[in-house]
Amino acid sequence: MAVTYKVRVTTGNFIRSGTRDSISITLVGTEGESPKTTLDNWGVDFFTGSVSDYEVSCEHDLGEIVLLRLHKEGAIELFTTNWYCNFITVTSPKGAAYHFPCYQWMEGYQTLELREGTAKTPAMDTLPLLKDFRIGEVRKRQSNYGWKIFAEGVPHCLDVSSIVELEKDVKFSTVKAALFATPLGHNLDFRNHSLVRGGVGSKWPLRHPPKHSQPFLAIPARLSFSTTFRKIELKLRGYSDSQKSWENLEDIKKVFWFNKSDLSVYVTEHWKDDALFGWQFLNGLNPRMIQRCTKIPSNFPVTNEMVAKSLGEGTTLEKELEKGNIFIADYKLLDGVPAGVNNERQQYVAAPLCLLHLSKQKLLMPLAIQLSQIPGPQSPIFLPSDSEWDWILAKTWVRNADFHVHQAITHLLRTHLLAEVFTMATIRQLPTCHPLYKLLIPHTRYTLHINTVARENLVSQGGVFDKVGGSGFPSPLGLFTLLNLTLTLTSLCLPEDLEARGVSSLPHYYYKDDGLKIWATVKSFVSGMIDFYYQNDSSVKEDWELQKWMEEIFKKGFMSQKSSGISSLLSSVQELKKFLTMVLYTCSAQHSAVNSGQFDLGAWMPNFPSSMRKPSPTTKGTANLENYKDTIPEINTTCIILSVLWLLSAPPGDLIPLGNYPDQHFTEEAPKKLILAFQEELKKISKEIDKRNESLGNTGVPLTYEYLYPPKIENSVSI
Repeated sequence: MAVTYKVRVTTGNFIRSGTRDSISITLVGTEGESPKTTLDNWGVDFFTGSVSDYEVSCEHDLGEIVLLRLHKEGAIELFTTNWYCNFITVTSPKGAAYHFPCYQWMEGYQTLELREGTAKTPAMDTLPLLKDFRIGEVRKRQSNYGWKIFAEGVPHCLDVSSIVELEKDVKFSTVKAALFATPLGHNLDFRNHSLVRGGVGSKWPLRHPPKHSQPFLAIPARLSFSTTFRKIELKLRGYSDSQKSWENLEDIKKVFWFNKSDLSVYVTEHWKDDALFGWQFLNGLNPRMIQRCTKIPSNFPVTNEMVAKSLGEGTTLEKELEKGNIFIADYKLLDGVPAGVNNERQQYVAAPLCLLHLSKQKLLMPLAIQLSQIPGPQSPIFLPSDSEWDWILAKTWVRNADFHVHQAITHLLRTHLLAEVFTMATIRQLPTCHPLYKLLIPHTRYTLHINTVARENLVSQGGVFDKVGGSGFPSPLGLFTLLNLTLTLTSLCLPEDLEARGVSSLPHYYYKDDGLKIWATVKSFVSGMIDFYYQNDSSVKEDWELQKWMEEIFKKGFMSQKSSGISSLLSSVQELKKFLTMVLYTCSAQHSAVNSGQFDLGAWMPNFPSSMRKPSPTTKGTANLENYKDTIPEINTTCIILSVLWLLSAPPGDLIPLGNYPDQHFTEEAPKKLILAFQEELKKISKEIDKRNESLGNTGVPLTYEYLYPPKIENSVSI
């Protein structure tokens, strides 16, 4: 008896996602297959954003629909067009609906097989057809996404040399491509590059910004013009080519006038203040550097006499240590790191120690700074009571050390490189029907593209950071040899990291306060998902796809180091929940916390210098404004690094905030409800942050903190 199936096809709603080509479909059920049927209505089919209905006739009922095949053939042989398919729904004659998430490109003549969208672990599949399908899908991806070693001792990465080699499904959208096409995507000379207000940083007037990849297109006229104009302006002024010191520090503001925020203005006006210096250890770009000090280190011989004036009357250094009010930032990771060369001139790197005190006013204030790990006459301890420029220079050396640790470890290693490992393992080891694939794939958006761009232009030998950074970055003999020493599961899990550093009770630590709320919300969301698909520890142990995923992360991301606290095997539901919470948090909130403020805090270059042109001082009383200007980066280096910092923290144009999942990978009701609950909890956190920020005007450093504000946190590492 003949039967008819209804088929609804949804095409992507962004530029060039539609196609003129012929699309056919074959339905595969437990009781047979349908004939290959061309999907053709009157008029144009499969245009951008279209939702089209069709019918597929069969001689008999196909049973449960488990697969479908999409066939794409050129309508005109020499002029095939690509097609981005969002979603397909098949309704049986009996009214049963089968959902087929796609969210993939089809290029040229191609047949694409999709399986029904219900999430299933390997144990849930009983049909040999579906078992074979999931194995074949993963094998195909493994052939398309291979590993390579970028630098010894650090996480492995995707085996491509440039973005041209990337699969279309992982590339930037048109909007994001335009944003990066100018300075990075096309390898323009950074010496002549800056960005301008109204250009890349402006909000794109798109009601529904595209979400998926497109090839690089022409840059919008206003973006291209404004960037070109700014380049010419800088060239005429002589800034972009000048290897001289800044004649007047105020000129830095004149060059980088194109974007201001309350924070960047405050930093420019208060960069010499000790309160702002201390605030940045809590809420700046590197909020993991500080830890409680219970005993003064032997290589940092600070005495009570040195700091008595800073501590105030009625207390001593010993008493403050006992109270838990003394903290330390130790940059020993930089000890022995070779310095680089900028403008054919030797640069210098220090490995300072900085002691801080939580004052009676609950402000974190610097007490003492030593610019070397080896104490002695050649390594004086600088104090707030020293001459103005001695103290400013010492703090600037700490800020320079913070730049190196932030860029190489806090930002690059602990978010970008790890996110790429999580992305690669997800693509290579989990089929699209696996619940963890559906959970993780939104948090991998654009990661492979942005990291490929970074390897090409930013962190490669001869790249931007190699040219303007003061260390031999990223030479295998430099910071990269130390990177993985910092990778432990404890340090990647925010609550445990805060406890280990002894900073859980620090006031005005908004990175901690907001981060813990988001961590708990992510944990609850992940737990709900895992409980739905994994009934007990045995179901985790027996999921061989999950175990392959974990094994690959252990080997390629943590270099099989058991000292990391990470195992190649997940043996319980609780272990899985914890690890997945860390993955989602790292790829979203943690990256936002350490990336978004780069221009805010670095626009005033002396607050975040990328290099130092003179050795750290070995005596006191020699610093002044003139030799200070000759120590911090020269004019052209400043232009380069601030242009890059602006680009890396500019609005991305097509951001998908944390917890938003426009691609409906999950088709069951239970995970959909968990997503809605997740979104509601994030809204509550946003309201709490809004309320907190409104009350910060009366604090010692009256700055709001928005780098963990949920609507501004992107789902993935994409910039």
